[in-house]
Amino acid sequence: MKFYLISLGCAKNLVDSEKLTGYLLNAGYVITDDIDKASLVIINTCGFIKDAKKESIDTILTILREKPVNTKTVVYGCLVQRYQKDLEKLIPEVDLFLPLLPYKELAEKIIQKFPPYKWGKTEIPKKILFTPPSYTYIKISDGCNNFCSYCTIPLIRGRLKSLPVEDIVIQIRKAIAGGFYEINLIAQDITAYGTDLYGKPSLEFLLKRILSIKKDFWLRLLYLYPSRISEELINIMHSDSRIVKYIDIPIQHVNNRILRLMRRHYTKEILLEKISLFKEKIPSLAIRTTFIAGFPSESGKELNELQKFIEHIQFDHLGVFEYSPEEDTPAFSLKPRLPFNIKRKRKKLLMEAQKKVVRIKNRSLVGKTFSCLIEQPADRDGSVWIGRIYSQAPEVDGVVYVTGYNENMGKIIDVRIKNFKDYDLAGECVR
Repeated sequence: MKFYLISLGCAKNLVDSEKLTGYLLNAGYVITDDIDKASLVIINTCGFIKDAKKESIDTILTILREKPVNTKTVVYGCLVQRYQKDLEKLIPEVDLFLPLLPYKELAEKIIQKFPPYKWGKTEIPKKILFTPPSYTYIKISDGCNNFCSYCTIPLIRGRLKSLPVEDIVIQIRKAIAGGFYEINLIAQDITAYGTDLYGKPSLEFLLKRILSIKKDFWLRLLYLYPSRISEELINIMHSDSRIVKYIDIPIQHVNNRILRLMRRHYTKEILLEKISLFKEKIPSLAIRTTFIAGFPSESGKELNELQKFIEHIQFDHLGVFEYSPEEDTPAFSLKPRLPFNIKRKRKKLLMEAQKKVVRIKNRSLVGKTFSCLIEQPADRDGSVWIGRIYSQAPEVDGVVYVTGYNENMGKIIDVRIKNFKDYDLAGECVR
């Protein structure tokens, strides 16, 4: 049986899609990138906030309209975990809804409902890459114990569940042996890693085990909770060049009253202290963060404080979400809620402040040379290639458009930055 898979939401969902696909391929299914040739469509949904839920619903309805008549549909993931009974009533055309389950159990449910059948010798399952062959994601834990007042992750994914250190190291060894150069460690909060298994946060111990691998690679750390950033973590990042000098810290806000309402366990003063420690030890550090605009009762003065913080810190990358009221979260009952148009204006104001910062940042890069990870051609004849430097995480940040490259130069090359446009850079290969 051929299946077509759609993975929505974050990189953590993408890892789930990869794992499920592996089980299905081993069971005799064949994946296809042509929905018209698929007997089964599988949709991995996101249910985190309003926009993500809308995207998931819209995707399901679009697939039901456009798929071949006899093609079956499976919908699973975060949206189903939250709303399975409602979805079964509202969209009965879907053949199978499945909540979040262990990968093997999830595959078994699909196999039981839609048994695979044997193909000819030409239909040999092969490893499917959900990312370019240059990078991969390694999910080190699932769930979260932070219980932020606005967040549905503990409701959907449950409490923190970490993978053992040795299991993660084995995954990374396989990834490097398979040709991946950049390893991105992900979780809802990687700084909480290991608390459930080892009785205390153990990210530093995990990093030391990973760095004991005697290979050359990039290791990128995504989603660090501010108050759990330790001096030991900063020192480890400083001491090994294989750890990319880039961090993603979802800050969400900086006003202390709003942070208390959000149930974020830090203050503005702690944020400034942690960022200062990082920059003192690693001056070239690139920082990405996210903020929530229009949280209930947020005043204009508190928004202005957030804008001033953006201008002061000069983040390399920044995303802004409009506050999404989610039922069953503590913030759902907070009043007053701000109107949609106010939240939209506040998001735009913060992003405009960030655009000015990015322009200054990118202008300072012109004329400098950086190691660049080449990923894929940008045009048909291969005269321009797409790559990323250390300050650009996959999928969420900009890229570098590189000229003067050919494939026999390898994955990592030196690139001199010549120009920029918005969030992207243009550079030439340094021979």
